[in-house]
Amino acid sequence: MYKGAIKSRKKRKEKKREVFAMVAEFVPVQELGKSLKEVPKNYIAPEDKIPVVNEPGKSVPVVDLCDFDLSPEQHERVVHEIATASSEWGFFQVINHGIDVAKPQKASRDFFELPKEEKLKYAAKEYGFKSDGYGSKISNADDAVQLWRDFLFLCTSPKRNLDNWPAQPPEYKEAMSGLADDFLMLAKKVLGFLSEGVGLPTDYFEKCFGIPNQSILTNYYPGCPEPDKVLGFMPHSDFGGLTLLLQDGVPGLQVLKNNTWVVVEPIPGAITINISDLLELMSNGRYRSVIHRVQVNASRPRMSIACNYSCSFDSGVAPAPELIDEEHPQLYKPVKFGDYVQEVVKKGPTGKSYMLINHDSKPEYMLFQKH
Repeated sequence: MYKGAIKSRKKRKEKKREVFAMVAEFVPVQELGKSLKEVPKNYIAPEDKIPVVNEPGKSVPVVDLCDFDLSPEQHERVVHEIATASSEWGFFQVINHGIDVAKPQKASRDFFELPKEEKLKYAAKEYGFKSDGYGSKISNADDAVQLWRDFLFLCTSPKRNLDNWPAQPPEYKEAMSGLADDFLMLAKKVLGFLSEGVGLPTDYFEKCFGIPNQSILTNYYPGCPEPDKVLGFMPHSDFGGLTLLLQDGVPGLQVLKNNTWVVVEPIPGAITINISDLLELMSNGRYRSVIHRVQVNASRPRMSIACNYSCSFDSGVAPAPELIDEEHPQLYKPVKFGDYVQEVVKKGPTGKSYMLINHDSKPEYMLFQKH
């Protein structure tokens, strides 16, 4: 017993030293961008030969929600537009959604403009997205390519510990907590449209998610001396159910469609919504979780606020039985969401290697690749 207690205390001390070392080693990318003329080698991303288009009118669909004051005809239009965008693009933007986006955007920008010493008071205690906090790395692997980005991660549902959130600027906690509530409301309404879009009861997908797991990730992409060599975020699909995103006025988000990167042009006040892996699985492939990435630029910092809406980690997820028939064979096997997240975190946010997406072949595809 005595030896076991000593061993246990020793492990706790080692863990604390590891955490403190991590915090001490953390150098915000925002600080690197101020002093460097060349990017460090561990930030250089693999070359990407896929072309980029930035043509007027060539972007993800835009859906007018009319502040949810919808006539039956408008409701039918919204359902159709969201379902079509989710199956063809996996992305769309919504306008007239009734959410005040100015306050959380200002509070978030004011946070990243604080002195480094103030921001480091809220440094995340672990790598990745395991706890509230400010950070840069999502992996400590020696061979991991680092992103040209700093972040502030907040757990917002089912538990919300405001004591861990920044005290500066003073309006930060109220603004972001309000945004979390608004995002939760909007996500549930969009899930209703998506359910109706495949002929299911309005509350079908919301019931599948149960008590939702929600988090808010604010990304800050500083100007970069060599923007063509780095990425703000690697090409990836999101592993949750829905992602709701506030962009500022600086372009950077790009969606992969028909082997071309399409720029998601920022619309003032709009919220960008994309289908994540769980909804592709639940809809048996009717809706698509697509690969996207973030590019940075040389002169202007860019900020985005992303909300991930998913289910609890111990939830089982499966395609809706109503969406499986002779014409639509089952494409994915049921999975425990926590197991899926572990696979994603283990390998990092790269591509879509955890969900097999060739729907033109056999129906025995499963969520994880066979080893």
